Amino acid sequence: MKKWKYILAAFLFYVLVICLIGYLESSSPDSNIKNISDAFWYAIVTLTTVGYGDFFPVTPTGKILGLLLIVGSIGVLGYIIGEITNKINRYMEKKKSGYWGTNFENHYIIIGWNDFGHQVAEQILNTGHKVAFVVNSKSDIDLIKDVFPTDRCFCLFADYKNTDAFNKVNITESRAVYVNFEEDTDNLVFILNLQKVFPNVNIVVTCRNPELVGTFKNAGIHYVIAQSVVASRLVASYIFEPQVAAYTEDLITTSVSDTDSDIQQYRITESNPFLNSKYIDAFYKLKEKFNAVAIGLVSNNEVLKNPDSDHILKLGEYFILISDGTSKKQLEKSFGVKEGA
Repeated sequence: MKKWKYILAAFLFYVLVICLIGYLESSSPDSNIKNISDAFWYAIVTLTTVGYGDFFPVTPTGKILGLLLIVGSIGVLGYIIGEITNKINRYMEKKKSGYWGTNFENHYIIIGWNDFGHQVAEQILNTGHKVAFVVNSKSDIDLIKDVFPTDRCFCLFADYKNTDAFNKVNITESRAVYVNFEEDTDNLVFILNLQKVFPNVNIVVTCRNPELVGTFKNAGIHYVIAQSVVASRLVASYIFEPQVAAYTEDLITTSVSDTDSDIQQYRITESNPFLNSKYIDAFYKLKEKFNAVAIGLVSNNEVLKNPDSDHILKLGEYFILISDGTSKKQLEKSFGVKEGA
């Protein structure tokens, strides 16, 4: 409020000086400022630094007041430019921090940032999907924007305790939310609070302590990954059957080039050419037409690793396939959906 009082006082003083110049100069026969309107024109030209020179004070008092007007004009102009610059900077800072939100849909959200989250995001972005990050450090935003494309990446700076802020990342329209804090207890507390506000969100979390996997699942989280268990299984596989382990690791890594192969899943929609077909028929046609290998199905949220040959493919089920980058493009075009849940 004080700021506006000072601005109003300065404005009134500025107008008073202009009026005095107009009054004093109009009484001098040698002056070219004949009235108040001429004085205002002189003030505007001075303020904008145009300086036409068509009007100027000639009386001693008028010159003194003119000097005040010149100095005041510099201050006014500096203030206006400064305010405009500050507003632009504040707008850009808010935009950088995600204050205005995003319209991403069918995207993935990663909450918390570290090296592991970086690797997870990289795999998702390599599939062509969009990722929204939520972090509580502005320096993390700079790191994320330095390494990931901005057209498929959105960052939100927020307090993790403020669950309402997650509306800005369009959380209800996301495919999955990956909670990525360093401590298991932080993950659990955060998820419980998040579920109170967004009960239908699909949450994925990694667990450092495998003994807590059951605790997370009891909290209603379907996808809990114990990092040490996954790593130990892969290491054991390398020891026992290294070629199989290398093959497995390669398949679970998102393909980057057209020649890379990985495991993908595709939802069966009404546009899928294999809808209502037998699994075995789809198996052969996928190999023949797309050079893709069907290795399973997802039906009623249950993974069928070796479906019956006569299994009829239903709406809403998922193919689990192995294909390379070229086949992936053809599959997405034929199926009418992108890979992913």
